[in-house]
Amino acid sequence: MAGVRELSENYQKGLEFYDQGLLIDALAAFEAVLNDAPPESPEAKLAGFYIGETHARLAEESLHRGARERAEHHLRKAIAHNPRYPDLHYELALVIAEEGAIREAMVEVQEAIRLNPEYSKAWLMLGIMAYETGKYQDGAAKVARSADLEPRYAVPLYAEAMAAHQKGDHRTAIAQFRELALMNVDDISFHFGVGKKLYCSGDYPAAVEAFEQALSLQSNYADIRNWLGLALMACSENVQAFEQFQKALEVNPNYVGALINAGVACEMMGAPGEAAALYRRTLEIDPDNIEARERLEKL
Repeated sequence: MAGVRELSENYQKGLEFYDQGLLIDALAAFEAVLNDAPPESPEAKLAGFYIGETHARLAEESLHRGARERAEHHLRKAIAHNPRYPDLHYELALVIAEEGAIREAMVEVQEAIRLNPEYSKAWLMLGIMAYETGKYQDGAAKVARSADLEPRYAVPLYAEAMAAHQKGDHRTAIAQFRELALMNVDDISFHFGVGKKLYCSGDYPAAVEAFEQALSLQSNYADIRNWLGLALMACSENVQAFEQFQKALEVNPNYVGALINAGVACEMMGAPGEAAALYRRTLEIDPDNIEARERLEKL
């Protein structure tokens, strides 16, 4: 097993490669840490997280090149390391849907919605997929749900598609639903991605600004609230961080990451009782969560 110094060096190399965009080299460095560190150590957890993030970036690059098979490979690897990221499940669904695996794609979209019930884009895609499989009423209902969550979908094209659906003109309706899905209603993913890169590079104040920009476009994303909380906590703004974790939990009450982070914020604010309650709640949802159990034992 590698020593602490060697693990630290590999981890730092991985971060440098990651920041420089040398993703294959970053992957090798983080995997070296993961292979040598004890499975439940902080080094292994951090390396596993960055392996997932690196695979996600490699998937994005593969999509830009049109290499969908490689993109699918990297997305599945990213999900294996970071399974609670709804965007990864959504992106995987898009890729495998284009290969014709609609029902498998629907499973991935459903998982994205389970992780973030307010994920409007995923509701729209799930509705389109249901419509494509002949479940017209169910599909239209899910599309309507997406427009309820994201009012910017409620454009004339949406009204025309729903009118076609009501008339039984399913061919026109599905064509217009697909066109609706192509609309770039906001730049959330761009600002979210910028914020994560800034956070990972250690520029926490700039990360806060990027996450706030993303939330100004769409306020009900639990993932972005959670990341904003992490960035604020890194800036020692613990009260504001706790508020963001609470808002993330309002969107998704079973968001284990936000529960643990809220507990950490409580500890940093000198409220161990509240922290313990949050860790216990985490264990009710995820009894095998080692981090919550360890933090509770330390308290």
